[in-house]
Amino acid sequence: MGGSNQSLFLIGALFAGQGDIPGQGSAAVPLLILGVILSWMAAPGWTELILMFPNRIGGIAACCAEGFRPYSPVIANLTGVCYWWGWVPTCGLTAILSASAIHQWYLPGIPVTPMAIGIVLFFTFINLCGIKWVTWMAVPIATISAGLAFISGILPVLTGKVDWQQASTFHLTTPFPDWFGSVTSLMAGLYLVGFAAPAFEAAACHVGETVDPNKNVPRAMLASAIMAGVFFVLLPVVWLGVLGPEPLAQDLMGVLGPTFAPLFGSTAKAAAIWFMMFNMFHGTLQPLAGASRTLSQLADDGLMPAIFSKRSRQDAPVVATLVTAGMSIFFLLIGDPIWLVAAANFTYLIGIALPSVAVWLLRRDSPELARPYRASDLNIKLGVVAAVVWLLSTLLGFQQFGLPTVLFALCFAATGPMLYALHRFIVRHRQGLPWLPNTLHLKLTGAMLLVLLLDGAGYLLAVRSLPQHSGPLVSLLADIFVAVAILTIVVGLALPGIIANSVEAVSEAAKKLSGGTIKELSRAMSALARGKLEEAHASIDIQPVRVRTRDEIGEMAESFNVLQEEIKGTAIQLDGAREGLSQSRAALLASNRELLSFSYSISHDLRSPLRGIDGWSLALLEDCSAQLDAQGKEYLQRIRAETQRMGILIDAMLDLSRVLQAELQLGPVDLSIFANNCLARLRERHPDRRVEASVQPDLKAIGDAGLLQAVVTNLVENAWKFSGRQAAARIEIGREDTASGPVYFVRDNGAGFDPAFASKLFTPFQRMHRQSDFPGTGVGLANCQRIISRHGGRIWVEAAVNRGATFFFTILGFKLAVRQNWRVKYHR
Repeated sequence: MGGSNQSLFLIGALFAGQGDIPGQGSAAVPLLILGVILSWMAAPGWTELILMFPNRIGGIAACCAEGFRPYSPVIANLTGVCYWWGWVPTCGLTAILSASAIHQWYLPGIPVTPMAIGIVLFFTFINLCGIKWVTWMAVPIATISAGLAFISGILPVLTGKVDWQQASTFHLTTPFPDWFGSVTSLMAGLYLVGFAAPAFEAAACHVGETVDPNKNVPRAMLASAIMAGVFFVLLPVVWLGVLGPEPLAQDLMGVLGPTFAPLFGSTAKAAAIWFMMFNMFHGTLQPLAGASRTLSQLADDGLMPAIFSKRSRQDAPVVATLVTAGMSIFFLLIGDPIWLVAAANFTYLIGIALPSVAVWLLRRDSPELARPYRASDLNIKLGVVAAVVWLLSTLLGFQQFGLPTVLFALCFAATGPMLYALHRFIVRHRQGLPWLPNTLHLKLTGAMLLVLLLDGAGYLLAVRSLPQHSGPLVSLLADIFVAVAILTIVVGLALPGIIANSVEAVSEAAKKLSGGTIKELSRAMSALARGKLEEAHASIDIQPVRVRTRDEIGEMAESFNVLQEEIKGTAIQLDGAREGLSQSRAALLASNRELLSFSYSISHDLRSPLRGIDGWSLALLEDCSAQLDAQGKEYLQRIRAETQRMGILIDAMLDLSRVLQAELQLGPVDLSIFANNCLARLRERHPDRRVEASVQPDLKAIGDAGLLQAVVTNLVENAWKFSGRQAAARIEIGREDTASGPVYFVRDNGAGFDPAFASKLFTPFQRMHRQSDFPGTGVGLANCQRIISRHGGRIWVEAAVNRGATFFFTILGFKLAVRQNWRVKYHR
């Protein structure tokens, strides 16, 4: 019942007009019928949209916030706020009509305006008490008003009181002659009859507060359709046939008595008064209960300042309800003139036309969404047709209500985007960003609003320069101005929002991709390059960009989605490569273990004959020395030396196999303790050598302390080996301050070598000097290189002939240097 009663005050406006605004005469009846037919055409699509988002409250326009979100939040906000403006004058107007009846018939001592304000405040209090109180109040009011409506419409038919010829005879009054005057008059009436739509959308105001909406909302829509037929078809036709056109242009409270007389007799006039009063009561209650929830829902969706979402303990939208009541009282105080109602109807038509567009767009672009109720394709198209008719009636009839109507309506419509902009400014201010972003959206919208201002100025100048009695020309100029205004709203507010929303969707997806999946992929590739197979995994978090524009932006979004799919494929292939490498590494480790076992076995088998050769050679030297000449003794000594060297090589091979096979025992390393352990080991093995260490306090690293100690020991011993007997070494450990990672190096001032040999130095068994010059096997640096590589670092050398050599190695955590104490400067 929250919208059907709109016909009661539309009938008077359509039949008689108001002030300088002409009415349509008895042609108002087919206009009312056409209006409800348009609403019937849109209702199935609205039901589908409502039940796609069943947790929302605030009417069909509030559901558009979800429907238009993929396209533009500005359109979603515009739809909801325009819908709200359409209801606000109704609240005050119905309160005035109720107060007028009470003043005239029951309380003549109380002025109408204070009484109307009291009615608004009373229903505001009921709404603030919660939806249950609203229901307890609305159900009896709606039941009584609906029952009286059926009586008023059906009783005259049953008693034969209807003059059907008079009920089917229509006459149209026009503001000026000729066909253009007739068209604009019809459209002006049809424009007002857009208020027939509340009969349906009011049934959807509380979907989120409904038990089992999938079952109950279609029932509510059907009941609303029936009541709309009663109020917009049955009652106007019956009343015209019973009363004639002239009484319908008067106060209905005073003329509807004959329709109730067959049942109520002498109290028929009182029944007519109460019929009007009860209809006006829920006309006051509905905007406070439904339209205020639209503002609250928009605020919950982030389309308006958050203050509108404030709720009481009873879950009533306090701020939105008080704002609705305040604006209703303000309009009430200025009398709610018909031009103001027409201005509100301009915004209301936006609020009910765009949902039909949203349903069509969602059916076209998002067919995969769940639809508990599914309208037929024909119903969807009929809803779009109804939206187009409402738009044409706005274009051709809206301007007849005068320039104030046009300007006020445009201001009402503009408040939606303004409130959205205010919300965005507040959010940006809280984030520490500039209030006015340098965006394409802002530039386009500003330019189009400037066009609208210039168009309005031109319209005013043109109208003032016209001679009097130029009605058709003035109306034509107003049509042009309204057309430009509508285009400005669509192009200046909606289109930039669609473009900006699409570009922002691609931008946000690009940021998420670069900071998420691509970053993970880069980290995984780096781990793979370091041999950390367990870390070489990239989490895939890719969401396709859904841009509904079919232009260059849509093509850009499609290309970006292709890029995301390629990256996703790369990440999946990386996982496959990681698994393959893991399996290969496992097989290699198994082979290494077999090789190590084989090496142990071979070494044991080789050591026995080597020991035999060495023993028999020693026995020959000791027992047969007298029988051997000098050359024979030299040959035996060389046999013993080569045998011992072979033993050393076998030991070196075993050491290399152990390094390849051993698992890293990673853990925290206290570098002070680490340095002391290195010193103790070196001094134990070389008591005649000098070595010192210095460590910055409180340094810790992660690594295998035993293997790292072996690296430091090997490098220091090499430095001593190639620097002479008097060389002294110093170990320094400090914090890392280089960009490439911690640097450890050992530098000597020995013989050095050709830099061209540096790339071969870490190959096993590679030597630059003769065994007699510097003893060794050529395995120590190869072992160091493998240990450092397994820590995720690297080792290299810089050298020159006769200028010594500097060995560097890096791992994460700290920096280490081992230096000689003369003619050697420490540097990174």
